[in-house]
Order: sequence, then structure tokens, then C-alpha cells
Amino acid sequence: MSSMTDDFIRSRSANRRTPRALVTLLLATLALILAGCLPSDDGFDGSVDEPTTTPVATAPAEGLGLSITSASVGEDGHPVVEFTLLDDTGVPITDLENASFTFAKLAPRSRYGVGYDWVNYITRERQVNPTGWAHAVSDNNPDGSPMFGNAIQGAVENSNNGTLENLGNGEYRYTFSLDVNAASRTITGDNLENLWRCVEDGSHDEHAFSEDLGTDVRCTWADGTTLPRGVRIEGSGDTLTYTVDYNPDWTHRIGMQLGGGLPATNAWFDFIPATGEIPLHGVDATRDIISLESCNTCHDGTLAKHGGNRVEPQYCVTCHNPGTVDPVSGRSVDFKQMVHKIHRGETLPSVQAGVPYFIRNNDFSKLRFPQAVHENQTVAPAGNYVSHGVDRAGEPLGRTYSYGIDNCVKCHMGQDTHDELVLLAGGEDRLARQQLATVTPDGDNWHEGGARTVEVCASCHDNVYWYQNDSVDDERLPAMMAVRFGASMDGHRDDWRSGHRAGFDGVAWRDGVAFGEHHEGQNLWDTGNACGGCHNESILGDLDNIGLRGIGQGGMSRVRMGRSHLSFTRAAIRQDQLTIQFGSEGATLDREQGTISFRLRVRDDGQNTFLRHDDNAHFQLGFVIGWREQNASGLISADYTQSTHPSWPGRTTDVGCNAACWTNGGDGSALTISEASSGYYQVTYQLPDQARTSLPEHGVGTVAVQNQVVPMDALGDVESVWDDGRTPLVNALHRTTEFAIGNAVSEPRRKVVDVEETCRSCHIRFAKHGGNRRNSPELCVLCHNPSNTDISAGTQPFITFGRLGNLGIYDRKFEESKDFKRMIHHVHRAQMGGDGIQLRDNVFGGPLDRDTPAGAWDPQGPWDGEAHFPGSVGNCNTCHVEDSYQLPLQAGVIGSSIRTFDWDNANFTNAGIGQFGADNNVTDIHQHERFSPIASVCTSCHTDEAWLRDHILQRGGSVTATLDNPDPMQEGCANCHGPGGEADISRVHDVRPR
Repeated sequence: MSSMTDDFIRSRSANRRTPRALVTLLLATLALILAGCLPSDDGFDGSVDEPTTTPVATAPAEGLGLSITSASVGEDGHPVVEFTLLDDTGVPITDLENASFTFAKLAPRSRYGVGYDWVNYITRERQVNPTGWAHAVSDNNPDGSPMFGNAIQGAVENSNNGTLENLGNGEYRYTFSLDVNAASRTITGDNLENLWRCVEDGSHDEHAFSEDLGTDVRCTWADGTTLPRGVRIEGSGDTLTYTVDYNPDWTHRIGMQLGGGLPATNAWFDFIPATGEIPLHGVDATRDIISLESCNTCHDGTLAKHGGNRVEPQYCVTCHNPGTVDPVSGRSVDFKQMVHKIHRGETLPSVQAGVPYFIRNNDFSKLRFPQAVHENQTVAPAGNYVSHGVDRAGEPLGRTYSYGIDNCVKCHMGQDTHDELVLLAGGEDRLARQQLATVTPDGDNWHEGGARTVEVCASCHDNVYWYQNDSVDDERLPAMMAVRFGASMDGHRDDWRSGHRAGFDGVAWRDGVAFGEHHEGQNLWDTGNACGGCHNESILGDLDNIGLRGIGQGGMSRVRMGRSHLSFTRAAIRQDQLTIQFGSEGATLDREQGTISFRLRVRDDGQNTFLRHDDNAHFQLGFVIGWREQNASGLISADYTQSTHPSWPGRTTDVGCNAACWTNGGDGSALTISEASSGYYQVTYQLPDQARTSLPEHGVGTVAVQNQVVPMDALGDVESVWDDGRTPLVNALHRTTEFAIGNAVSEPRRKVVDVEETCRSCHIRFAKHGGNRRNSPELCVLCHNPSNTDISAGTQPFITFGRLGNLGIYDRKFEESKDFKRMIHHVHRAQMGGDGIQLRDNVFGGPLDRDTPAGAWDPQGPWDGEAHFPGSVGNCNTCHVEDSYQLPLQAGVIGSSIRTFDWDNANFTNAGIGQFGADNNVTDIHQHERFSPIASVCTSCHTDEAWLRDHILQRGGSVTATLDNPDPMQEGCANCHGPGGEADISRVHDVRPR
């Protein structure tokens, strides 16, 4: 261990020693270090529209240049596919020896008279070990036994199984070994008698795009997933036989994958075997819902599963359909169910009830959909519908905010919805700012009653069961899960769920009827898809109101799919029509008077006007003020340097002004607001003494807007956007302006990320700290600056979690940096390595060291974090703009504080209260011990201590820098990691265009 690192760690007294993770801790630019200088290590711890003539899914895969040109099924029952393969320059690849293929049919649903599902003719037997499944472990299942000992799953066949012919010039023909007239498989395994149920003549006899089909068997897996027509299960006891009938008049899909030395590439081809024709959208059965381009707005090309060779959703669904079951959890891995559940994650009602959502070795119960980032909250039930389901304690399951999971058009959108949103937004360019899904032919299935299924609704709303009478036998798994994981069994079906519209208010089930009885009196259905009776109503009138949910707020308008599942999107679009504008002159500091003055207005492009408080909007706008000081050589700091709170290092000056304040023209003392011309308000603020005395002699100040301005729309009252307590608040994006201090030239802070260009690829709404700070990194960095740490908390529960003289129960540190450039990197890569980060009582990733057991106030037990970055954590361009990740860093970047004062000689008299910070002079940011600038960023991702010791510190990085001496050892990182260097960041990271 180098002496510098050794001295740094050993400088702590034994009873308060900061763990080594402190110096290796937090977040990163995801930017640097690796490869050339130390190549052996990377520094990580470990629906149905009007008919058209548009053919669909002919050969849409691009990839390597793989294109399926034709497909057929021979008289002998063996499918045949022809394809061409070119390299990335268009040259034929003539030596292909191996590929894999699937063959599936698009079968009419059996329970409903509308809608279709894929089902694969090629299957496999999926046996599993009898014990040892970690996510299946519970008090009632300590050995981790699977729910079932075996299951049927869709599969592929390798070209070695059939006949692959090289036709020359990059053209190939493959004949399947599959015989579609004998697509059957028999399996045996524990508990299989509970895995399935079939009902003779249980299907519908009519179906869209199909002739009179007559009735047929309807089969269901234990979780309630209904198999489509033409799929039969027979058997008894621990044996079952699964058969897929061949139906040549239906749409079929051939899928294929390349790999094994070639870039992972998929292709698919839809055709109707009886005619050889390509199905036409609106004429034939089609199911083209999701585009990989939509997935990649968040996943950034990282969706490569099952060995990395399966990347396209249209290929995935040939196996991930109702015909495939995970025997460990007992759940179907049908794509439409699995993906919804994965994305909802920790907010799934079943998870809230105590039943984890996992598939084999993957637990998704702690994931959170990133579209909306805000504090945890619950909401009131809509209208007179009380909560569905019950928790382990017998209380109603709380309704959580969606975190954007109801933003359906983030993942799939059809032309009709797209056109409606374009009208709302005011143009294609404005809608494009939302970074929504790519339009697909069947992208509106999610709200078209003729396409969706109860299984889809229940994938998110799994605190409800949807069928009555003997359908209890169709879904045995929830009751089995309730027993295994200790969830409530008080429901009518021995699990946590209630019947549709039969909710619970915490005292009695609705109308005073006992749990499990009231639902029988509702108008439910056994075999009909009647959802549209309530959940699909005319959209006429919506566009007359630029607001969120149209002019009709009562009755069925609340539950229309296009309204309730577009409210989040419509709010975001409405929000973008509001622009907070400062006067072109910026802000002005009168140092003698101690005042800051500026002009401000709010433009509403949706109404083509400027907003006025108490006229056409409600204002609750406040302000945040900070600055960047100029050093002795005339350099303006690239990071904020204010510190105006006695117990909070790096704190800004915050100015609040609620609606009454705006009505009264200010707060009556320090803040005055008056109307000015051209829609502006003139604002003047008297700085408090602490801020005035802290002003640097020269520098650049910033005024940022926080809190909210809410327009009144057609209903005439701001409350119109809150009709069920869940609609996201419309609020203009926060903006900043600058003012000169002394003889400095006013100029904006460096731009590193852009909320609309980069952040929105995942986060359409970001609202933290009570929702007062929204969608503006330029605002965030004012407080989240290099001098800010989490030492400042003075009230419970933060003290309990270990700051202000108490070591953090997770990280064993006294304090942790909240500098944006460290915090954001570490939060985003938290699950990528072996460590995590604790900020006050918030934990991201893990596990961190935990040297002492938690107390009764820590019910969660050992840390198991929830932050999972959905894309490539190494692609700096995902978040950064204008090569801002590159070295060298802009002059004036400040390193993040490691220690705000000398902990070995600290005054602990007032530990646990706010006075502790003042006792130890934490506001004096010049006494802080810091990382050097580049090390601040790199160590936030590359957290291995050996890297700090042997790589960073040996090349000029420092852990003893100060504000006055920010780079004492002269970091030499750019020599290797700068543009053109042997370990150029853009080369050693996964840097590529967004």
C-alpha cells in the first residue's frame, strides 16, 4: 500500500476510522482510467385498426445485413426459410456454418373473441434443481424449492438439427427439423398436476380475421395465463403432454439469430403458409407492437439476452409468449406480462403484499421504472373505488405513484395516439422532445379493447382477480405464493387479491360486504373481453382542452385507457409548453444595498400568452442563489463555491414565495415582486447578512427558479388536473440566469448534461425535495456542489442512519459527498460493482460493509440496493453532451470534499443536532480536505481501493487537495486518457452515439 493511501486511511483514530471505501467511494463520470496504463484491472468492485395495404414484418432486421427473403412450409410439414447475409460493407458472407431458428404461429386467443398471441411450435423440457433457488427461499420454503419441478418452454433449433444449404453469393436456405404436424412434447416433474388446467369447449367460436372457428379446448397455466387456440395440454399427475396444432391459414413467423463469432443479429419474417402471402396490417392478424428503437432510448443497445444473441423484441416473442413457463416461480414468461412486471418492479401490488417478483435467478422486486423520479408516496383511491388487495397486516394495499409506469407510449405507440399527441403538443418537433416510442402498426394495442387481455391488465394490477365462478381453478399460483411467502390469505381465493371493483377501505370491504363476496355481485365475465365497456370511451372532446384529461372529469372518463394511461404523457407535453424566461439582461447585484434584481416571466405556448398569477395561473415560484468565485489568477471556478449556512457546507440561499406571497407582491420584507411590461415581473431580493458577508470579491452569481407555476386550463381551476389524486402536476422547467460579482464577466456555468437531450431518454420527469426542484441539472448543481456533504442533517431519521458524529450503519463513514459529478455517477452505476453509496438515509446499490448489526429502527436488514442502470454504464454519451466527459477537464473544476473538518479533533458536544456543524466550522469550505478534480470523478465509478492507491495516486491524483490548492500533485491522467492517448476515454469506455 502506498504511503499516501496508507497515511490517509490510518490518520483516523481507531474508534472513528473512516473505512477504505470512503476514499474509493461514490460516483463517477463513468469516465476514465483503465486499459493502457494498467490493463489487467478496470478498477471495479466487482390492436386492430381500419384495413390498410401495409405489409408488416417482412424482413425488418438490419444488424449485420441479415435479411429473410422467403418462407414456406413443405408438404412434409418442415418449414423452409431462405435468407441473405452481408457484412457491414455489403459484401456477401459465404462461410456461414451455424445459426438458430424459431417457428411460431399467431393464434387467436381462446378466452376472448379478439386479440392474438404468438406460440412456438418448437419447445423444450425445462427441468430444474429440486432445491437451492435463492429467490424462492422463505420461512415456509427454507430450501429454496421451485414451485414446479419442470415446465414447457419455447425454444430454438440449431442449424445442425436441420439442413443448412449454402446457395452462394451470401444466399442460404434452411430446412427445419421441426415437423409442424407433430409439434408435441411430454414432460414429467414434481407438482405438475397444479401447473395447468384445460376446459373442453371453453373457447370463443368467433374471432376477428378468422372464419367461424367453433369452440375448442381452453387451457390455462397456474398463474392464470390462458393459452391461445390450437394449443392443448393433456395428462395426469406429474406428467403432461403439450401439443401445438398446425393452422396454415393463420399468420406465422420465422425468427433467426446469428452469433458465435458474428455480431449478435436477429431477423424475422411473417407469412401465411396457406397462401405464402405476407400478412397485411388491418386485413390479417398481426402483432407488431414494440420497436427495438423504443427500447434503446433507455437500454442503449444493451438488451442482449441468453448468451447475448437475442436482441430484437420481435424475435423474443417467438419464445416469450403464453406457451413458456418458468418452473422456479411458476410464472409465465409471456413477454407482455413479464416486461410489464419487470418494469413496475417494487411498486407491483403483489410485491407490496410480500410476494417477490422473480424469474429463476433474477429478482426484479427492487427495480423502479425511471420515467418519474421523486420521493416515495401513496395516493388516494380514484372516485368511490377503494383500495384493492390486502397486506400482511390486514390493511389495504396502498396505491403508489406510478413512477411513470403508466406512460404506456414510452414503449409502444400507434399512429392514432401519436397523431393525438402531436395535436396536443403543437407539432412533431415538440412531441419529439418527449423521446417517446417509435410508431408501430399495432402500437396502440394497449388501449384498443379488441386487442388487450386481462393478463396484460393484471400484469401491473396484480392485486385484483378478474374472473368469477370456477375461474379460481385457472389461477392457483397466487394462493400457492401467498403460502410460500407469508402474504395475506384472507381473500376469497386464499391470497391477497380482491375481486375487480371490490376494494377495501381498511374497515370493511366496500358497502360493508365481507371480503371475497362483493365481487360476485359485480358484472364480471368468464369468457368475454368486456374491459372496453368501461375502459374504452370516445375521445371526442379531449382535444378541446389543452389540459390533461379532457373536459369530462366524471363517470367513465376516469377509467378510459387513453386518458388514465396518457395523463402522465399529457402532463409532460403540457409542461413543455411553459417556459420560464429571464430578462435578456440577466440579474443584477447591488453590493452596496445587498440586493439582487431580475425580470422574470412565464410563456405559455399552448395558450399563446404569458401567464399572470391569479389571472390564468397560480405561481409558487421561489429562487435559489449561489455563486462561483474568482481566484487570485482571475480564473472563475467551474463549480459553485457559496456556503451560507452555519451547519451546511456549500449551502445556497433559498428564497420561498407561495401563492399568497405572489398575490401580495412579495413577503413584505426581503422579497418584492411587481408586474412589469411584456408579461414580466420585476423581482428584487435583499440578501441576508450571512450571504452578503460570504460574497466573494469577484465571481459569477446564479439565480435559479424552483417550486412551481401551474396554468389554469379550460376547467378554470388548477384543481382540474388533480381529478383522482394521481395526475402529475404541470410545472414549467426550472431555469437559471447569472449576475456579475465585482469585476468578473457574467457567464453561465459549464454545460455537462442536457435535460431534454440526454436525461429525458430515461427520465421524463424528475422532481426531488418535495417536488420543488424539477428537471433541471443547472438547478441541482447549485446545492450539489463539491463542498456539500450529507453531514448537515440535524433531525431523525438521518441521525439514526449515521451522520453528525455517528458512523453510517451501511458505509461506516462520518460523511459522504453530495457533489453532483460524484453522486450521479455512483447512483447510476451502483449495482455494477461490489459497493454502493449511502447518502443520509438513502442507499443506492450495495452491498456496503456493515460492521455492526442494525437496530430496531432498521427493518430492512442488510442493504440490498435498488439502483440498476438500464443502459451501458460506460457509454458516457448517454448522459454527457459536447464531449464534456473528455480530458482534460475544464479549468476551475473543484474536487469533492472528503472531510469537512478534522474529525480526530472534532467537537462532539452537540453531535446529533444542527449546532454540530457550526461547532466544527463546516461552512469554511477552505478547510475541507478533498479529492483532486479528476480523481473525484474517476473514483466514483472505479471504486476499488487498489486503483486509488496504485493507479490514481501514483499518477498525480490526490486525497489531500483543498480549495486553495485543488491539484497539489498535478494529475497526469490526460497523458494516457486524453484524446489520442493509449487509453483514450472514448476508446476504453463503451462510448458511442446515443
